[in-house]
Amino acid sequence: MDFKFTQQPLEKIPVDLVFATSFEKEGLRGPDGGIVFDKYLDGNLSRLMQDQNFEGKEGEILCVPTFQKIKPKYVLVAGLGPQKDFSAESIRRLGGRICQEANRLRARSAGGILETGGIKGVPPEARLRAFVEGCGLAAYQFIRFKTKEDKKKKNTLQTVWFYGRGKTARLQKASEEAQAIVGGVELARDLTNLPPNHLTPSVLGRQALALAKKHKNISVTVLGAAEILKQKMGALLAVAQGSATPPAFIHLKYNPSGKPKTKVALIGKGITFDSGGLNIKTREQELMKMDMAGAAAVLGAFDALARVQPKVAVEGFIPAAENMPAGNAYRPSDILTTRSGKTVEIVNTDAEGRLALADALDFACESKPTYMIDMATLTGGTAYAVGELVTSVLGNDKRLTARLLAAGKKAGEPAWELPIVQDYKKGYLKGPADLKNSGSGTKASTISGALFLEEFVQNNKWVHMDIASTAWADEPTSYHPMVGATGTPVRTLIYFLMDL
Repeated sequence: MDFKFTQQPLEKIPVDLVFATSFEKEGLRGPDGGIVFDKYLDGNLSRLMQDQNFEGKEGEILCVPTFQKIKPKYVLVAGLGPQKDFSAESIRRLGGRICQEANRLRARSAGGILETGGIKGVPPEARLRAFVEGCGLAAYQFIRFKTKEDKKKKNTLQTVWFYGRGKTARLQKASEEAQAIVGGVELARDLTNLPPNHLTPSVLGRQALALAKKHKNISVTVLGAAEILKQKMGALLAVAQGSATPPAFIHLKYNPSGKPKTKVALIGKGITFDSGGLNIKTREQELMKMDMAGAAAVLGAFDALARVQPKVAVEGFIPAAENMPAGNAYRPSDILTTRSGKTVEIVNTDAEGRLALADALDFACESKPTYMIDMATLTGGTAYAVGELVTSVLGNDKRLTARLLAAGKKAGEPAWELPIVQDYKKGYLKGPADLKNSGSGTKASTISGALFLEEFVQNNKWVHMDIASTAWADEPTSYHPMVGATGTPVRTLIYFLMDL
Protein backbone atom coordinates (compact mmCIF):
# COMPACT_ATOMS: atom_id res chain seq x y z
CA MET A 1 0.00 0.00 0.00
CA ASP A 2 1.24 3.50 -0.90
CA PHE A 3 0.81 6.61 1.26
CA LYS A 4 1.18 9.89 -0.62
CA PHE A 5 0.86 13.62 0.03
CA THR A 6 -0.92 16.27 -1.98
CA GLN A 7 -1.67 19.99 -1.68
CA GLN A 8 -4.63 19.70 -4.01
CA PRO A 9 -8.04 19.78 -2.25
CA LEU A 10 -9.35 16.26 -1.82
CA GLU A 11 -12.73 17.07 -3.32
CA LYS A 12 -10.91 17.63 -6.60
CA ILE A 13 -8.94 14.38 -6.56
CA PRO A 14 -10.56 11.33 -8.23
CA VAL A 15 -10.11 8.98 -5.27
CA ASP A 16 -12.77 6.40 -4.49
CA LEU A 17 -13.48 7.77 -1.04
CA VAL A 18 -12.54 10.54 1.38
CA PHE A 19 -12.93 10.31 5.14
CA ALA A 20 -13.72 12.70 7.95
CA THR A 21 -14.18 12.19 11.68
CA SER A 22 -16.51 13.06 14.50
CA PHE A 23 -15.94 13.05 18.23
CA GLU A 24 -18.82 11.56 20.18
CA LYS A 25 -21.86 13.88 20.21
CA GLU A 26 -19.87 16.74 18.64
CA GLY A 27 -20.89 16.43 14.98
CA LEU A 28 -18.77 17.09 11.92
CA ARG A 29 -15.42 18.82 12.34
CA GLY A 30 -14.00 21.65 10.27
CA PRO A 31 -10.23 20.95 10.34
CA ASP A 32 -10.49 17.50 8.74
CA GLY A 33 -12.91 18.60 5.98
CA GLY A 34 -16.16 17.17 7.33
CA ILE A 35 -18.01 20.49 7.23
CA VAL A 36 -16.69 21.28 3.73
CA PHE A 37 -17.73 17.88 2.41
CA ASP A 38 -21.16 18.40 3.94
CA LYS A 39 -21.56 21.69 2.05
CA TYR A 40 -20.62 20.05 -1.24
CA LEU A 41 -23.27 17.43 -0.55
CA ASP A 42 -25.93 20.06 0.21
CA GLY A 43 -26.07 19.17 3.89
CA ASN A 44 -26.97 15.54 3.23
CA LEU A 45 -23.98 14.29 5.26
CA SER A 46 -25.11 15.92 8.51
CA ARG A 47 -28.73 15.06 7.74
CA LEU A 48 -27.95 11.37 7.35
CA MET A 49 -25.91 11.44 10.56
CA GLN A 50 -28.97 12.72 12.36
CA ASP A 51 -31.41 10.37 10.63
CA GLN A 52 -29.27 7.30 11.40
CA ASN A 53 -28.49 8.38 14.99
CA PHE A 54 -24.79 8.58 14.22
CA GLU A 55 -23.25 9.81 17.48
CA GLY A 56 -19.52 9.56 16.73
CA LYS A 57 -18.87 6.62 19.04
CA GLU A 58 -15.59 4.86 18.44
CA GLY A 59 -16.11 2.24 15.74
CA GLU A 60 -19.13 3.90 14.11
CA ILE A 61 -18.88 4.36 10.35
CA LEU A 62 -21.25 6.21 8.03
CA CYS A 63 -20.76 5.87 4.28
CA VAL A 64 -22.46 8.37 1.95
CA PRO A 65 -22.28 8.33 -1.88
CA THR A 66 -21.42 11.71 -3.40
CA PHE A 67 -23.41 11.30 -6.66
CA GLN A 68 -20.60 13.07 -8.56
CA LYS A 69 -21.00 16.34 -6.64
CA ILE A 70 -17.29 15.98 -5.90
CA LYS A 71 -14.62 13.78 -7.51
CA PRO A 72 -14.51 11.13 -4.74
CA LYS A 73 -17.28 8.50 -4.96
CA TYR A 74 -17.94 8.24 -1.23
CA VAL A 75 -17.52 10.23 1.97
CA LEU A 76 -16.92 8.19 5.11
CA VAL A 77 -17.50 9.66 8.55
CA ALA A 78 -15.80 7.71 11.33
CA GLY A 79 -16.50 8.05 15.04
CA LEU A 80 -13.53 8.78 17.32
CA GLY A 81 -15.34 8.39 20.64
CA PRO A 82 -15.20 10.97 23.45
CA GLN A 83 -12.67 13.75 22.84
CA LYS A 84 -11.33 13.39 26.39
CA ASP A 85 -10.18 9.83 25.55
CA PHE A 86 -8.41 10.76 22.30
CA SER A 87 -4.88 9.39 21.79
CA ALA A 88 -2.62 8.11 19.03
CA GLU A 89 -4.30 4.73 19.51
CA SER A 90 -7.61 6.35 18.50
CA ILE A 91 -6.03 7.23 15.15
CA ARG A 92 -4.42 3.81 14.80
CA ARG A 93 -7.84 2.20 15.16
CA LEU A 94 -9.29 4.78 12.77
CA GLY A 95 -6.72 3.79 10.15
CA GLY A 96 -7.69 0.16 10.57
CA ARG A 97 -11.39 0.86 10.18
CA ILE A 98 -10.87 3.07 7.11
CA CYS A 99 -8.82 0.31 5.48
CA GLN A 100 -11.39 -2.38 6.20
CA GLU A 101 -14.30 -0.23 5.03
CA ALA A 102 -12.44 0.76 1.86
CA ASN A 103 -11.84 -2.89 1.04
CA ARG A 104 -15.49 -3.69 1.75
CA LEU A 105 -16.46 -1.01 -0.79
CA ARG A 106 -13.85 -2.40 -3.24
CA ALA A 107 -12.18 1.02 -3.23
CA ARG A 108 -8.68 1.31 -4.67
CA SER A 109 -7.85 4.75 -3.27
CA ALA A 110 -8.76 6.92 -0.28
CA GLY A 111 -7.93 10.37 1.00
CA GLY A 112 -7.99 12.38 4.20
CA ILE A 113 -6.93 15.79 5.49
CA LEU A 114 -3.96 15.84 7.86
CA GLU A 115 -4.55 18.63 10.37
CA THR A 116 -1.49 20.78 10.98
CA GLY A 117 -1.94 21.35 14.70
CA GLY A 118 -1.89 19.00 17.65
CA ILE A 119 -5.06 17.27 18.84
CA LYS A 120 -5.16 16.64 22.58
CA GLY A 121 -1.37 16.86 22.67
CA VAL A 122 -0.82 14.39 19.81
CA PRO A 123 1.23 16.11 17.05
CA PRO A 124 0.66 15.55 13.32
CA GLU A 125 3.67 13.24 12.89
CA ALA A 126 2.48 10.92 15.66
CA ARG A 127 -1.07 10.90 14.27
CA LEU A 128 0.16 10.12 10.77
CA ARG A 129 2.45 7.35 12.01
CA ALA A 130 -0.43 5.81 13.96
CA PHE A 131 -2.85 6.05 11.01
CA VAL A 132 -0.39 4.43 8.59
CA GLU A 133 0.29 1.67 11.12
CA GLY A 134 -3.40 0.97 11.65
CA CYS A 135 -4.22 1.09 7.96
CA GLY A 136 -1.27 -1.11 6.99
CA LEU A 137 -1.87 -3.65 9.75
CA ALA A 138 -5.56 -3.92 8.88
CA ALA A 139 -4.62 -4.86 5.30
CA TYR A 140 -2.87 -8.04 6.48
CA GLN A 141 -4.04 -11.30 4.92
CA PHE A 142 -2.78 -14.86 5.27
CA ILE A 143 -4.10 -16.68 2.22
CA ARG A 144 -1.05 -18.45 0.80
CA PHE A 145 -2.54 -21.89 1.36
CA LYS A 146 -5.86 -21.13 -0.34
CA THR A 147 -6.03 -23.07 -3.60
CA LYS A 148 -8.90 -21.07 -5.09
CA GLU A 149 -8.51 -17.34 -5.47
CA ASP A 150 -11.53 -15.46 -4.17
CA LYS A 151 -11.30 -11.99 -5.67
CA LYS A 152 -13.99 -10.68 -3.38
CA LYS A 153 -11.80 -11.47 -0.37
CA LYS A 154 -8.61 -9.92 -1.74
CA ASN A 155 -7.83 -6.38 -0.63
CA THR A 156 -8.41 -3.60 -3.15
CA LEU A 157 -7.09 -0.51 -1.33
CA GLN A 158 -3.76 0.46 -2.87
CA THR A 159 -3.21 4.19 -2.23
CA VAL A 160 -4.04 6.63 0.56
CA TRP A 161 -3.63 10.36 -0.06
CA PHE A 162 -3.09 12.94 2.68
CA TYR A 163 -3.84 16.59 2.09
CA GLY A 164 -1.54 18.89 4.03
CA ARG A 165 -0.04 22.33 3.73
CA GLY A 166 3.63 23.24 3.85
CA LYS A 167 6.70 21.02 3.95
CA THR A 168 6.08 17.30 4.23
CA ALA A 169 9.62 15.99 4.94
CA ARG A 170 8.91 15.18 8.60
CA LEU A 171 5.56 13.68 7.69
CA GLN A 172 7.16 11.57 4.98
CA LYS A 173 9.71 10.28 7.51
CA ALA A 174 6.93 9.38 9.95
CA SER A 175 5.06 7.56 7.20
CA GLU A 176 8.15 5.60 6.16
CA GLU A 177 8.87 4.62 9.78
CA ALA A 178 5.30 3.39 10.18
CA GLN A 179 5.50 1.37 6.97
CA ALA A 180 8.73 -0.22 8.20
CA ILE A 181 7.03 -1.19 11.46
CA VAL A 182 4.06 -2.63 9.55
CA GLY A 183 6.46 -4.70 7.45
CA GLY A 184 8.10 -6.10 10.57
CA VAL A 185 4.76 -6.97 12.14
CA GLU A 186 3.59 -8.63 8.93
CA LEU A 187 6.72 -10.80 8.88
CA ALA A 188 6.15 -11.82 12.49
CA ARG A 189 2.49 -12.62 11.76
CA ASP A 190 3.39 -14.64 8.67
CA LEU A 191 5.98 -16.74 10.49
CA THR A 192 3.71 -17.41 13.47
CA ASN A 193 0.77 -18.32 11.25
CA LEU A 194 2.81 -20.83 9.25
CA PRO A 195 2.03 -24.47 10.04
CA PRO A 196 4.86 -26.48 11.63
CA ASN A 197 5.39 -28.68 8.57
CA HIS A 198 6.28 -25.49 6.69
CA LEU A 199 8.22 -23.76 9.48
CA THR A 200 10.84 -25.97 11.09
CA PRO A 201 13.85 -24.66 13.04
CA SER A 202 16.01 -24.87 9.90
CA VAL A 203 13.41 -22.95 7.87
CA LEU A 204 13.35 -20.30 10.60
CA GLY A 205 17.12 -20.07 10.19
CA ARG A 206 16.75 -19.57 6.46
CA GLN A 207 14.22 -16.80 7.11
CA ALA A 208 16.84 -15.05 9.23
CA LEU A 209 19.48 -15.46 6.52
CA ALA A 210 17.04 -13.95 4.03
CA LEU A 211 16.90 -10.83 6.22
CA ALA A 212 20.67 -10.48 6.00
CA LYS A 213 20.46 -10.80 2.23
CA LYS A 214 17.69 -8.18 2.12
CA HIS A 215 19.36 -5.63 4.43
CA LYS A 216 23.05 -4.72 4.30
CA ASN A 217 23.04 -3.52 7.93
CA ILE A 218 22.02 -6.95 9.27
CA SER A 219 24.28 -9.99 9.63
CA VAL A 220 23.16 -13.48 10.62
CA THR A 221 24.80 -16.68 11.82
CA VAL A 222 22.83 -19.93 12.10
CA LEU A 223 24.22 -22.78 14.19
CA GLY A 224 23.20 -26.37 13.48
CA ALA A 225 23.05 -29.27 15.93
CA ALA A 226 26.80 -29.98 15.88
CA GLU A 227 27.66 -26.33 16.52
CA ILE A 228 25.05 -26.10 19.26
CA LEU A 229 26.72 -29.11 20.89
CA LYS A 230 30.09 -27.32 20.72
CA GLN A 231 28.46 -24.38 22.50
CA LYS A 232 27.42 -26.83 25.28
CA MET A 233 23.77 -25.83 25.00
CA GLY A 234 22.59 -28.95 26.80
CA ALA A 235 19.12 -27.60 27.59
CA LEU A 236 18.28 -26.66 23.98
CA LEU A 237 19.58 -29.99 22.70
CA ALA A 238 17.52 -31.91 25.25
CA VAL A 239 14.32 -30.17 24.18
CA ALA A 240 15.07 -31.00 20.53
CA GLN A 241 16.21 -34.62 20.91
CA GLY A 242 12.72 -36.17 20.65
CA SER A 243 12.13 -34.63 17.21
CA ALA A 244 13.29 -35.88 13.83
CA THR A 245 13.79 -32.21 12.96
CA PRO A 246 17.14 -30.82 14.16
CA PRO A 247 17.38 -27.62 16.22
CA ALA A 248 18.93 -24.34 15.15
CA PHE A 249 20.37 -21.38 17.01
CA ILE A 250 20.08 -18.03 15.25
CA HIS A 251 22.30 -15.03 16.04
CA LEU A 252 21.47 -11.70 14.37
CA LYS A 253 23.27 -8.37 14.48
CA TYR A 254 21.98 -4.95 13.46
CA ASN A 255 24.87 -2.60 12.77
CA PRO A 256 23.93 1.10 12.91
CA SER A 257 25.96 3.83 11.27
CA GLY A 258 28.40 5.56 13.62
CA LYS A 259 29.44 4.33 17.07
CA PRO A 260 26.42 3.45 19.22
CA LYS A 261 26.51 4.04 22.96
CA THR A 262 23.84 1.44 23.72
CA LYS A 263 23.52 -2.25 22.86
CA VAL A 264 20.30 -4.22 23.27
CA ALA A 265 19.98 -7.99 23.18
CA LEU A 266 16.64 -9.38 21.99
CA ILE A 267 16.00 -13.03 22.82
CA GLY A 268 13.01 -14.87 21.37
CA LYS A 269 11.71 -18.35 22.15
CA GLY A 270 11.57 -20.39 18.94
CA ILE A 271 9.70 -23.62 19.64
CA THR A 272 8.26 -24.22 16.19
CA PHE A 273 5.88 -26.85 17.52
CA ASP A 274 5.23 -27.82 21.12
CA SER A 275 3.48 -31.12 21.71
CA GLY A 276 4.43 -30.95 25.38
CA GLY A 277 6.92 -33.78 24.93
CA LEU A 278 6.31 -36.85 27.11
CA ASN A 279 4.11 -34.64 29.32
CA ILE A 280 1.94 -34.34 26.25
CA LYS A 281 -0.59 -31.56 25.91
CA THR A 282 -4.17 -32.78 26.07
CA ARG A 283 -5.83 -29.81 24.33
CA GLU A 284 -5.26 -27.07 21.74
CA GLN A 285 -2.20 -28.67 20.18
CA GLU A 286 -3.30 -27.09 16.90
CA LEU A 287 -2.31 -23.70 18.35
CA MET A 288 1.17 -24.81 19.33
CA LYS A 289 2.62 -23.69 16.03
CA MET A 290 2.58 -20.25 17.66
CA ASP A 291 5.06 -21.26 20.37
CA MET A 292 7.74 -19.55 18.29
CA ALA A 293 6.00 -16.14 18.37
CA GLY A 294 8.86 -14.70 20.42
CA ALA A 295 11.34 -15.70 17.71
CA ALA A 296 9.03 -14.27 15.05
CA ALA A 297 8.93 -10.98 16.95
CA VAL A 298 12.73 -10.82 16.99
CA LEU A 299 12.91 -11.39 13.22
CA GLY A 300 10.12 -8.89 12.61
CA ALA A 301 11.88 -6.32 14.77
CA PHE A 302 15.12 -6.78 12.81
CA ASP A 303 13.29 -6.33 9.51
CA ALA A 304 11.89 -3.02 10.79
CA LEU A 305 15.18 -1.99 12.43
CA ALA A 306 17.03 -2.19 9.16
CA ARG A 307 14.69 0.42 7.67
CA VAL A 308 14.08 2.66 10.69
CA GLN A 309 17.83 2.66 11.53
CA PRO A 310 17.97 3.80 15.17
CA LYS A 311 21.39 4.72 16.58
CA VAL A 312 21.62 1.67 18.80
CA ALA A 313 23.36 -1.68 18.34
CA VAL A 314 21.02 -4.66 18.53
CA GLU A 315 21.74 -8.37 18.64
CA GLY A 316 19.13 -11.10 18.38
CA PHE A 317 19.28 -14.64 19.79
CA ILE A 318 16.79 -17.37 18.86
CA PRO A 319 16.90 -20.95 20.17
CA ALA A 320 14.75 -22.93 17.73
CA ALA A 321 13.53 -26.49 18.24
CA GLU A 322 10.52 -28.80 18.19
CA ASN A 323 9.35 -30.40 21.45
CA MET A 324 8.12 -33.89 20.56
CA PRO A 325 7.54 -37.23 22.33
CA ALA A 326 9.66 -40.16 21.17
CA GLY A 327 11.71 -43.06 22.45
CA ASN A 328 14.72 -40.77 22.68
CA ALA A 329 12.88 -37.72 24.06
CA TYR A 330 14.05 -36.14 27.27
CA ARG A 331 12.17 -37.40 30.32
CA PRO A 332 10.81 -36.17 33.62
CA SER A 333 13.57 -36.69 36.23
CA ASP A 334 16.39 -36.20 33.67
CA ILE A 335 19.06 -33.76 34.83
CA LEU A 336 20.49 -31.43 32.17
CA THR A 337 23.57 -29.25 32.16
CA THR A 338 22.89 -25.83 30.63
CA ARG A 339 25.41 -23.70 28.79
CA SER A 340 25.96 -21.67 31.96
CA GLY A 341 27.03 -24.83 33.82
CA LYS A 342 23.94 -24.83 36.04
CA THR A 343 22.09 -28.12 36.24
CA VAL A 344 18.33 -28.49 35.85
CA GLU A 345 16.12 -31.39 36.90
CA ILE A 346 13.23 -31.98 34.50
CA VAL A 347 9.90 -32.05 36.30
CA ASN A 348 7.71 -31.34 33.28
CA THR A 349 8.77 -31.69 29.63
CA ASP A 350 6.09 -29.16 28.72
CA ALA A 351 8.11 -26.45 30.47
CA GLU A 352 10.57 -26.54 27.59
CA GLY A 353 10.67 -22.90 26.51
CA ARG A 354 12.54 -21.75 29.61
CA LEU A 355 15.15 -24.44 28.97
CA ALA A 356 15.82 -23.23 25.43
CA LEU A 357 15.87 -19.63 26.66
CA ALA A 358 18.29 -20.47 29.47
CA ASP A 359 21.00 -21.35 26.95
CA ALA A 360 20.11 -18.39 24.73
CA LEU A 361 20.24 -15.91 27.62
CA ASP A 362 23.65 -17.21 28.68
CA PHE A 363 24.91 -16.90 25.11
CA ALA A 364 23.51 -13.36 24.88
CA CYS A 365 25.36 -12.31 28.03
CA GLU A 366 28.64 -12.69 26.16
CA SER A 367 27.69 -9.80 23.87
CA LYS A 368 27.85 -7.50 26.94
CA PRO A 369 24.54 -5.74 26.27
CA THR A 370 23.31 -2.60 28.00
CA TYR A 371 19.84 -4.16 28.17
CA MET A 372 18.41 -7.65 27.63
CA ILE A 373 14.80 -8.24 26.61
CA ASP A 374 13.38 -11.70 26.11
CA MET A 375 9.94 -12.47 24.74
CA ALA A 376 8.25 -15.83 24.95
CA THR A 377 4.93 -17.63 24.93
CA LEU A 378 6.00 -18.96 28.32
CA THR A 379 3.03 -19.51 30.62
CA GLY A 380 -0.71 -19.92 30.33
CA GLY A 381 -0.91 -18.17 33.69
CA THR A 382 -0.35 -14.77 32.10
CA ALA A 383 -3.89 -14.89 30.66
CA TYR A 384 -5.30 -15.27 34.17
CA ALA A 385 -3.10 -12.44 35.43
CA VAL A 386 -3.74 -9.78 32.76
CA GLY A 387 -6.04 -11.27 30.12
CA GLU A 388 -5.59 -11.62 26.38
CA LEU A 389 -4.96 -7.95 25.51
CA VAL A 390 -2.11 -7.16 27.89
CA THR A 391 1.44 -8.54 28.00
CA SER A 392 2.95 -9.44 31.35
CA VAL A 393 6.32 -7.75 31.91
CA LEU A 394 8.79 -8.66 34.66
CA GLY A 395 12.34 -7.45 35.14
CA ASN A 396 15.22 -6.66 37.44
CA ASP A 397 15.63 -2.98 36.51
CA LYS A 398 12.84 -0.49 37.20
CA ARG A 399 14.04 2.12 34.69
CA LEU A 400 14.30 -0.41 31.85
CA THR A 401 10.89 -1.85 32.70
CA ALA A 402 9.31 1.63 32.80
CA ARG A 403 10.78 2.51 29.39
CA LEU A 404 9.47 -0.70 27.86
CA LEU A 405 6.00 -0.14 29.35
CA ALA A 406 5.99 3.41 27.96
CA ALA A 407 6.97 2.11 24.53
CA GLY A 408 4.13 -0.41 24.66
CA LYS A 409 1.63 2.31 25.50
CA LYS A 410 2.93 4.47 22.66
CA ALA A 411 2.79 1.55 20.24
CA GLY A 412 -0.74 0.47 21.19
CA GLU A 413 0.49 -2.80 22.73
CA PRO A 414 -0.42 -2.47 26.42
CA ALA A 415 1.70 -4.25 29.03
CA TRP A 416 1.59 -4.54 32.80
CA GLU A 417 4.41 -5.11 35.25
CA LEU A 418 4.17 -8.09 37.55
CA PRO A 419 6.45 -8.26 40.61
CA ILE A 420 9.52 -10.47 40.81
CA VAL A 421 8.74 -12.11 44.15
CA GLN A 422 11.91 -13.94 45.16
CA ASP A 423 10.08 -16.12 47.70
CA TYR A 424 8.52 -18.03 44.81
CA LYS A 425 11.98 -19.19 43.74
CA LYS A 426 12.24 -21.70 46.55
CA GLY A 427 10.01 -24.05 44.57
CA TYR A 428 12.81 -24.36 41.99
CA LEU A 429 15.53 -25.13 44.50
CA LYS A 430 14.24 -28.43 45.89
CA GLY A 431 15.78 -31.54 44.41
CA PRO A 432 19.09 -33.04 43.31
CA ALA A 433 20.03 -30.34 40.73
CA ASP A 434 20.68 -26.62 40.98
CA LEU A 435 17.16 -25.93 39.68
CA LYS A 436 13.97 -27.66 38.66
CA ASN A 437 12.40 -26.60 35.36
CA SER A 438 9.01 -26.19 36.99
CA GLY A 439 8.52 -24.66 40.41
CA SER A 440 6.32 -26.16 43.08
CA GLY A 441 4.24 -24.72 45.89
CA THR A 442 2.89 -21.67 44.00
CA LYS A 443 0.14 -20.77 41.53
CA ALA A 444 2.14 -17.73 40.32
CA SER A 445 3.32 -19.50 37.17
CA THR A 446 4.15 -16.33 35.22
CA ILE A 447 6.27 -14.91 38.03
CA SER A 448 7.98 -18.22 38.75
CA GLY A 449 8.75 -18.67 35.03
CA ALA A 450 10.49 -15.29 35.01
CA LEU A 451 12.40 -16.23 38.18
CA PHE A 452 13.79 -19.28 36.39
CA LEU A 453 14.98 -17.14 33.47
CA GLU A 454 16.54 -14.61 35.84
CA GLU A 455 18.99 -17.31 36.90
CA PHE A 456 20.68 -17.01 33.49
CA VAL A 457 20.95 -13.24 32.90
CA GLN A 458 23.97 -12.75 35.16
CA ASN A 459 24.23 -9.11 36.27
CA ASN A 460 22.61 -7.62 33.18
CA LYS A 461 19.62 -5.30 33.16
CA TRP A 462 16.85 -7.54 31.91
CA VAL A 463 13.13 -7.66 31.16
CA HIS A 464 10.99 -10.68 30.33
CA MET A 465 7.82 -10.32 28.23
CA ASP A 466 5.34 -13.19 28.54
CA ILE A 467 3.34 -12.98 25.32
CA ALA A 468 1.49 -16.29 25.69
CA SER A 469 -1.89 -14.53 25.71
CA THR A 470 -1.14 -11.62 23.33
CA ALA A 471 0.75 -13.30 20.48
CA TRP A 472 -2.49 -14.79 19.13
CA ALA A 473 -5.91 -13.16 18.63
CA ASP A 474 -9.08 -15.24 18.90
CA GLU A 475 -11.21 -12.55 17.27
CA PRO A 476 -10.62 -9.71 14.77
CA THR A 477 -10.11 -6.08 15.84
CA SER A 478 -9.94 -2.75 14.01
CA TYR A 479 -6.40 -3.33 12.76
CA HIS A 480 -6.09 -7.08 13.20
CA PRO A 481 -8.60 -8.34 10.65
CA MET A 482 -8.40 -12.10 11.29
CA VAL A 483 -8.03 -14.77 13.92
CA GLY A 484 -4.34 -15.58 14.18
CA ALA A 485 -0.94 -14.15 15.01
CA THR A 486 -0.79 -10.52 16.15
CA GLY A 487 2.92 -9.76 15.73
CA THR A 488 3.15 -8.60 19.35
CA PRO A 489 5.53 -7.14 20.57
CA VAL A 490 7.31 -5.94 17.40
CA ARG A 491 5.86 -2.42 17.64
CA THR A 492 6.81 -2.12 21.31
CA LEU A 493 10.39 -3.13 20.56
CA ILE A 494 10.81 -0.66 17.71
CA TYR A 495 9.32 2.26 19.68
CA PHE A 496 11.59 1.34 22.59
CA LEU A 497 14.70 1.25 20.38
CA MET A 498 13.78 4.47 18.56
CA ASP A 499 13.47 6.31 21.87
CA LEU A 500 16.83 5.18 23.32
